Amino acid sequence: MKATQPTIYTYLCYRDFLSDYYLWRKENSRQYSYRLMAETLGFTSPNFLKLIIDGDRNISRKSLKKIADGLGLTKKETDYFSYLVFFAQAKNGVDKNYYYGLLLGLRANTGISKIAPEQYEYFSEWYHPAIRELVSGMKAPLDYFELGAMLGKKLTVPQIKNSVALLIRLELLRLNKDNVYEQVSPLVNTENEIKNFAIRHYHKDVLAVAQSILDYVSPEDRENSHATLKLSRSGFLKIKERIQGFREEILQFAASDQNVNGVYHVNLQLYPITKHGKNE
Repeated sequence: MKATQPTIYTYLCYRDFLSDYYLWRKENSRQYSYRLMAETLGFTSPNFLKLIIDGDRNISRKSLKKIADGLGLTKKETDYFSYLVFFAQAKNGVDKNYYYGLLLGLRANTGISKIAPEQYEYFSEWYHPAIRELVSGMKAPLDYFELGAMLGKKLTVPQIKNSVALLIRLELLRLNKDNVYEQVSPLVNTENEIKNFAIRHYHKDVLAVAQSILDYVSPEDRENSHATLKLSRSGFLKIKERIQGFREEILQFAASDQNVNGVYHVNLQLYPITKHGKNE
């Protein structure tokens, strides 16, 4: 055998697993094809697996069992593969969170040290990015009670300690030679499915924080505006592009700002509230 068989517990996207399984078989047998793969797994359509791998078709529960049996997966591996499929094909965030938790539970007992992707861990709580900004430039040891007070007592001391430890482990914060915390490398890229899931989860948390702030932050210390617009598809794309450009301007301004004394959320949203056209 020329290559190592893919280990399913190292995957968080079932399509990637099937793709690598196919490439592994192809590497060891030039005659292996998507048609042969489909036949081996008990499917009559020769391009069935190719459509699944390319993201053009989902896996039904019936097909899931046939694939797991055909690949010779163990009971535990079949459970993991099932959760991968259910996670990817979940229709809402509640279901995605549920199946993601099941995936991590199975993965934790496999000896794989890297349990959760960096982006999911970082965006799993709204306050991790906030603490990263807040702690940057501070000297050790940190006063966690003071940090809690600066955050409006929204967090406990253990939450703040755990967040700082996470940021250091992910190499997003470090102590320099002067014993001062500083920001370091950006997040490592992970699977798009997990990245998108993490970002959606984070955005929901940030919007919840923004909603709560309306009750106790005075208008002088915040900015909220709203507009309801009727747009064409091209008009929507132009505004989206302008928002993205403005966001880049804000980031550049913040990077060069002097004498900073606070951490802020800047939320810019543009989304449809009606359904129309094939894309929606």
